Amino acid sequence: MKIKKIDVIDLFDYYCYKIEMKEHDSISIIHAPNGYGKTTVFKLITYLLDFDVISMSTIPFKKFTVELSDGSMMCVEKVILEEDKPHRFIKEILSLKIVKEDGKIYEFSLPISSQVLPGIEEYGIEEYIRRMEIRRRHSPVEEREETINTEKKYERFKEQLDIIRESCEVNFIDSNRLFSSDKQINRKEIVRLDKFGREEIVRKTSNRMFNEYQNSDSENENIVLDAKDILHKIQLARQIYSLESEKKDRNFPDRLVEYVDLTKEFFSDIQVAEQLEELEKKRLELENAGLVLSGKKTLAPTKSIDDTMRKFYTLYIQDTLEKLSVYDKIKNKLELFIDIINTRTTFSNKYMRIDNERGVVFEPIESKSGKKHIIPLEKLSSGEKHDFIMFYELIFNSDGTSVFLIDEPEISLHVAWQMEFISVLERICELNGTQAIVATHSPDIVNGHDDLLISLGVE
Repeated sequence: MKIKKIDVIDLFDYYCYKIEMKEHDSISIIHAPNGYGKTTVFKLITYLLDFDVISMSTIPFKKFTVELSDGSMMCVEKVILEEDKPHRFIKEILSLKIVKEDGKIYEFSLPISSQVLPGIEEYGIEEYIRRMEIRRRHSPVEEREETINTEKKYERFKEQLDIIRESCEVNFIDSNRLFSSDKQINRKEIVRLDKFGREEIVRKTSNRMFNEYQNSDSENENIVLDAKDILHKIQLARQIYSLESEKKDRNFPDRLVEYVDLTKEFFSDIQVAEQLEELEKKRLELENAGLVLSGKKTLAPTKSIDDTMRKFYTLYIQDTLEKLSVYDKIKNKLELFIDIINTRTTFSNKYMRIDNERGVVFEPIESKSGKKHIIPLEKLSSGEKHDFIMFYELIFNSDGTSVFLIDEPEISLHVAWQMEFISVLERICELNGTQAIVATHSPDIVNGHDDLLISLGVE
């Protein structure tokens, strides 16, 4: 599910925007000078999906609406209530609403006064709502403002919000990409081997291992964290491959006997040779992507074989293809990532490869001494780090449900690099089936893609 339209009323008590995404393409470019609220619009989207009441309350706006491609809509509005009392009492309410494609409405509202927000910050939104409901129940019936249980309304609203978040995962790539104290690495990833008829779930890391991993790198630059996460993804793929290989290899003799006795259709000599050649080609591609070790060759056919051997090769080829298929998804991502880094002009005299043990490694293409040496990630230039982090997020932390909000991709990038950005982004969106919304004030980012442009009040 994608974002179709964004409406904002009285942002900073001044700006009103109707931002309609480009339906003919997966990329939309929001263009405006500094101070027009591009970044704030992105933040409001993430705050709304995260149900971050405190952050939403700090931004001055009247109404904010996000319409999705399935026809559903999310809306948050700040409402001022004035009560006629001896000392006129002004109450500010944050009113949230989800309208589903079938017309069903789920609403929830919460006061956001200076007395309420500290309580939400201290207890968390759910605990604060629970306490608020307890107070409501103990108040006299005639003084109760709502007839519906506040906690129940919140649960119904949150349930629908979770459904939207599951089908439309929004990733905000902030302009401050190099360092972040709250760097979020995607650890919810669970890989199911259902396609192989297994119910076993392979988890990326245990909570304990992840906490140690995250804490040990809390002071590191984001590029180091991202490189380590790529290595973890590679290691996970290898673990899944090992499990699948163990399962297939264990019962291969029994399956081979059955296959030889019962199977009447199998590869011809020409097909055996062609399929084995394709297997070797795939193995070399996986080796170049850093997924398998070098040196192991694909089984080669003998010069003269009978039907029994043809059946053996047929089953062997089918098994090997199924085992190697667990690498397909990450292989495609790694190949695109390596190609983007190594073929663009961004990385001056540097070549990136995937090392079997170290993961991401940079080496100089040429050196005066002629010796190869590893370039530490921290020693890359600011522009190179920005590019690495941005493309890591776009390629490895996305799938068909992802929407990327990219804020000022031009930061620290040479003009020539800026002019290539949208073309590279189109390749990534096509691979992952994602949507990208770019906020920029650089005409070089647009670079001829005027059909993707959305101007906020400025042509």
